[in-house]
Amino acid sequence: MLTVAQLTDIHVGVAGNAERAERALAGVRSLGADLVLVTGDIAEHGTAGEYALAADLLSDLDAWLVPGNHDDRDAMTAAFGPVSDRVHRAGGATVVLLDSLVDGELSGSLSAAGLDLLADAVRDPAPLLVALHHPPVPVGHPFMDGIRLTDPEPFEALLASRADPTLVVCGHVHRPMATTFAGHPLVVAPSVAPGVRFPEEPGEEFVLPGSVPGGVVHVLGDGPPRSRFVTWPGRIPPGSAGPLG
Repeated sequence: MLTVAQLTDIHVGVAGNAERAERALAGVRSLGADLVLVTGDIAEHGTAGEYALAADLLSDLDAWLVPGNHDDRDAMTAAFGPVSDRVHRAGGATVVLLDSLVDGELSGSLSAAGLDLLADAVRDPAPLLVALHHPPVPVGHPFMDGIRLTDPEPFEALLASRADPTLVVCGHVHRPMATTFAGHPLVVAPSVAPGVRFPEEPGEEFVLPGSVPGGVVHVLGDGPPRSRFVTWPGRIPPGSAGPLG
């Protein structure tokens, strides 16, 4: 059995977000998960200094990261080691980490190399968790739907051929969501940075500065995959703000 704690969209470099990350990571440490996933947008501007701070925050955790649209792949790799397409096996499960970053773009795409890794993994009957930054389906937010994964069809075809336990997880949306993709559960993690207001919610601001950091705990290998959302309330620093996408 494998227990995974997922965080996403930390956006180090925005005022208040490092403090929010400290709160979330203290919560993650108390969970005792087997590994920690961070599904992109670790930094706001992709600078070496932002990644140095993020690396310090994550230094004592078995953290596996993929880049998001705010990240710089080279700077992130310099701070953390490999962050592009790769496979990790633990607790009898397979974790496929897919790099959906497209340099200079807000939307995402998967590489042929990443899809080849996934094609090998789907043939293994072990429980499978696939992690990426961009959601492969519409989420009902006009802005976010315009910058999601642009080419989900090959990804979907690979997973649709699989009957064994499978879970797809991502970030990018800054709100918790659950749906399905290719017949399997898809979980969008809430952000560590402030959440994003959906059009049907009251107010006019894009971000929700009063929202609290959140994450997800996933369990694989003991029946069907299951996930539960967690939050870490606390004092929110004055002036805390969030990025767009």
